[in-house]
Amino acid sequence: MNASHRVLALALLLTFWWCAISTGFAQQNSGVPRDDEDETLSTRENDPTASLTQIQVKDIYTPAEYGTNAQPNVIQVRSVLAVSPLTLLPVEQLIRPTLKIVTEPRGKGSATATGYDDMQLFDLLVLPWPDAKETLFRWAIGPYLVLPTSSIKYAGQGSWQIGPAFGFSYRGVPRLNLSGLMQQATSFAYTSSRSKPTTSLTFQPLLSYDLNDDWYLKSSDATWTFNLRHRTSTTIPFSAGGGKVWKISKGYAIDTSLSGEWMLYRQFATQTEQFSLVFQIALLLPKG
Repeated sequence: MNASHRVLALALLLTFWWCAISTGFAQQNSGVPRDDEDETLSTRENDPTASLTQIQVKDIYTPAEYGTNAQPNVIQVRSVLAVSPLTLLPVEQLIRPTLKIVTEPRGKGSATATGYDDMQLFDLLVLPWPDAKETLFRWAIGPYLVLPTSSIKYAGQGSWQIGPAFGFSYRGVPRLNLSGLMQQATSFAYTSSRSKPTTSLTFQPLLSYDLNDDWYLKSSDATWTFNLRHRTSTTIPFSAGGGKVWKISKGYAIDTSLSGEWMLYRQFATQTEQFSLVFQIALLLPKG
């Protein structure tokens, strides 16, 4: 087992331990009323501040990429654990680990390499002020961590990174949810002498509109990335698509969606996506 695999195993162990402990304590408060009981499942799934436990599997296929003839692909596995308020922490937590298996170009040709990417983890604290039922506005803040679990040199940044995460949601327009997720990370430890210091800011705008019969439109897959060091890359993509929530027994549901993603602006990014197709399936596990 190489170093990246050991880091990945440790990250998974710590994440599962954290989730198990939090869930155990949260069971004491499972009857606490929530602010999002009147929201649809599709709205809550596309809202980074909503109380909805879910497991997502997303495939991101890029048939056209700047700077290479290869066709990259990303399989992303992400879970969101909604933890009820605890005795010592009287606000709801949203714990979200993200794992990726990436197929990355080896250069300008068509050759690719497949392996693990860096793992991401945040723990958002959903703050109760102002009252979300009255203002239809909700926000959350918490720590964000990037773990150097990459197993190939073409992926990952070879550094431990930490910073804040911030999410918000506004539902003042019927059927429309406008939300966003911002994450900032700065490297503080490195896996090799070749690793470079990094400071980045990402912003994910999320827009969803509910249609009839549990169908919806969305623009929520694109992430704007601003690398903040001198002459590092900036990329601003745009996404659009739709999906449907398929309700199953006991209030659980499966969501499927399909989106396209286009690069609108890039600076100092010689190799980055030009167009991508994004397919997602998610198991939704609402409380109560």
